[in-house]
Amino acid sequence: MDRMKFLAGTSVLVLAMAGSASAQEAVRIGTSSVGSNFYNNAVAISEVIQKRGKINTSVQAVGGSSANVRGLARKRIEFAMANAFAAFSGYNGTYNFKGKKMPVRLVVQGHTNERAILARKGANIKSVSDLSGRTVVGKRRALPEIALIAAQFEKVHGLKDVNWVATTNTGEVFKAFAAGSIDAAVIPTGPRAGNVQKALRDGHVEFLKWDPKKRDEMLKNLPDLMFAGTFGPSAFQGLDFDAPVIAMRTYFISAPHVKAEVVYKVAKAMYENSKLMATYSRRLGEWTVENALKTFSLPYHDGAVRYFKERKLWTDAHEARQKKLLGG
Repeated sequence: MDRMKFLAGTSVLVLAMAGSASAQEAVRIGTSSVGSNFYNNAVAISEVIQKRGKINTSVQAVGGSSANVRGLARKRIEFAMANAFAAFSGYNGTYNFKGKKMPVRLVVQGHTNERAILARKGANIKSVSDLSGRTVVGKRRALPEIALIAAQFEKVHGLKDVNWVATTNTGEVFKAFAAGSIDAAVIPTGPRAGNVQKALRDGHVEFLKWDPKKRDEMLKNLPDLMFAGTFGPSAFQGLDFDAPVIAMRTYFISAPHVKAEVVYKVAKAMYENSKLMATYSRRLGEWTVENALKTFSLPYHDGAVRYFKERKLWTDAHEARQKKLLGG
């Protein structure tokens, strides 16, 4: 965890120069706002790629997952962190991509990332029903799944007159909590996320208590890429109950215009150094080649497929799945 704390304090643009790398192999990695789990993980991944893949890397806080998908399509970045929902939606041109398909490809399939519900401490929110008439963050343009989750949360609980408001990033949410201008929020996070832990420690927020059966009811009307999760007391210091969350996979993605040779080197560096990745964050240790091929909802980049074939892990079933996702 000490290494991740160090990485969290790095600047928005992190440049890791590898002396033997060529200019053609300098790549930009898009990620979420500074201090977020995605940002910290991207900096760690950047270091691993630089050390083991010998490729120049820079990390850029582009925005949320949808913004990163668009950044790839517009060739502003070569790789990106994104949740599975945003990547899948972009590839298929659904939800906030409005029929415009994004040419994105999967490189590495990682750990889960979660959507949790926090309440402002001191706002006297003891149950879900106390949210009626309150101001709650439940929209973010870069993360359309936030609004989907908020809508289902409202529906299954029969809430009335909730004032749903939007924010542009997670940092803005915590500033609003500290200022007392919001009462609750649906946020992207993960176990031991530094920004959530700080807000808990500062006494600004607490996890909302709600019935996990309601979460399961919500999932019936949410995309299949989302599934049930729980934050127990080990997830955050000060959390003393099991908090229901909505989970999905984290993707490290690229685009067809990025050279297969570069993607191959990046995939190889990440897949063959999961133990090194785990020294930055335990969850990065889950980014293994075994987990990558259990199932996938986005076609893999040719460079990643080359690596799988080299390791003799790419089966006829994988090839059939790939062709289906590519529309073949």
